[in-house]
Amino acid sequence: MVNKSTDSIQLSEERPASPYRTRAAVAAQSGASIPSNAQSAKSQATTPAQQSAVSLPDPSGGLEIITDAEQEIATTPDDASIRTTYPPTQASTAASDRPLAPLPEPDRGKAAYLFLLSAFTVETVIWGVPSSYGVFLDFYQSNGIGRGKDASGQGLLPLVGTFSSGLMYLLGPFIAIMINPRPRWRLMAIRVGACIAVAGLLLSSFATTTWQLLLTQGLMYSVGGALVYYPTFSFLSEWFVTRRGFANGVCFAGTAAGGLVYPFLLDWMLSSYGAATCLQAMAIATALLLAISMPLLRPRIPVGRARSESLSKREHPHQSSSERRRVWRSPRLWIFMVANVAQAFGYFLPTLYLPTFASAIGLSGSEGSGMLACVNATAVISRITLGVLSDRRSPHTLGAVAMLASSLCVFILWGVTSTSFAPLLVFALVLGLAAGGWTSLYARIIKDTAKDDPQLATTLFGLVSFTRGLGSLLTAPISSYLLRHPLQGASSHTGFGVAHGQYGSLVVFAGLALAIAAGMEGIALI
Repeated sequence: MVNKSTDSIQLSEERPASPYRTRAAVAAQSGASIPSNAQSAKSQATTPAQQSAVSLPDPSGGLEIITDAEQEIATTPDDASIRTTYPPTQASTAASDRPLAPLPEPDRGKAAYLFLLSAFTVETVIWGVPSSYGVFLDFYQSNGIGRGKDASGQGLLPLVGTFSSGLMYLLGPFIAIMINPRPRWRLMAIRVGACIAVAGLLLSSFATTTWQLLLTQGLMYSVGGALVYYPTFSFLSEWFVTRRGFANGVCFAGTAAGGLVYPFLLDWMLSSYGAATCLQAMAIATALLLAISMPLLRPRIPVGRARSESLSKREHPHQSSSERRRVWRSPRLWIFMVANVAQAFGYFLPTLYLPTFASAIGLSGSEGSGMLACVNATAVISRITLGVLSDRRSPHTLGAVAMLASSLCVFILWGVTSTSFAPLLVFALVLGLAAGGWTSLYARIIKDTAKDDPQLATTLFGLVSFTRGLGSLLTAPISSYLLRHPLQGASSHTGFGVAHGQYGSLVVFAGLALAIAAGMEGIALI
């Protein structure tokens, strides 16, 4: 019981246990020597209640009181220099009560759509060159490399394109490991990556051999592009939540948009000015477009808040650990990964060899570039459409239907009918429409698996990119092997028999790969 008088506060012997501890007791318990500053705390008190709180007698003989929370701070080895008195000073109270700035609205609003525009630009610029490498491949095979017109290493030339796209995919998990625990690194990674990508294009203009192209247009460009691309995607999951499928569809449409514009542009520049001037102009354009996009590439949630949310999730580490184990054991996730590799085989192979196939049936270089542009044109429509549909329908159903249509397209429209301009044009348009939207399903797959865990979402995106990269990277050696083993007995009146059956094996392999992807997605629905 507490008996009040006009002069002081007196405590009876049977008082309840105080929630406070003295600094002397804390010092004795922790083995540290903590000087008392009760007199300064009392002099800072401005109200009688504060003065009474400071002058409460303590049975242990100390002059200053400390809460249990303060005791934890005082005895923590890493924060031993931090000392907090009770009651808090007016300055510290004002700092803690300061209101936080409101976050921008997700899914809608000016800031969200400006970010989406910048992400679309990044996607277009970063993936435009690898998506159009078929134009470079046709030029290198016809004209050689550099001023010396080096024609050696022709078998390695497809590796340049697969390096620039496949390695960019493969780096996804490693960049996720790097930026997940260090969110402050994301903006720096984008800036460094932009510099490396531009340097790769610039240095490739001076290449005179295939291995120099592999190091510059292949390796350097892919490393720089990956450092720009994956941190940008991590921001996208903050800006769009309920409409994430739509946002990813728009963002991934940038790849197809780059593949639509770049083939015509590259074909004109290569035929008019040569590879060196073309690559130098591409380096300058890439630098300018990325520099314009940089100010809009920012997180919606400030790093301080994001870290606080991450720390709050650690209050239940066992629950988080068991949840992540459940994710990695999900059969549907790994079935989709297998389908992802198969789809990459079936999609990258025809887009890589479409310009050279067009040349084999007597079409001009500009017509071959036009075929590649047609694939990417309808892929823009496909990616936005599948992205919107994936917000409402099962991604596995959409994937199974799209891959079945793609397989039939390859076998019938490419393998049977494509012996002239019109049938090949129809094949290019249908291929982009059927197979080009596959990557827009990633957002729904990741959202259903990772739920509200942004770090797991970034890791999963790195994983699906890695498996797609395997398909992209292995396309070059597999296609080189298949070209050396033509399809025997194929009719010259069909696409299978073009160039004495040289492309027949490619058609069969691509069609079977897309059929496997459709089958795996069907299994995921069971």
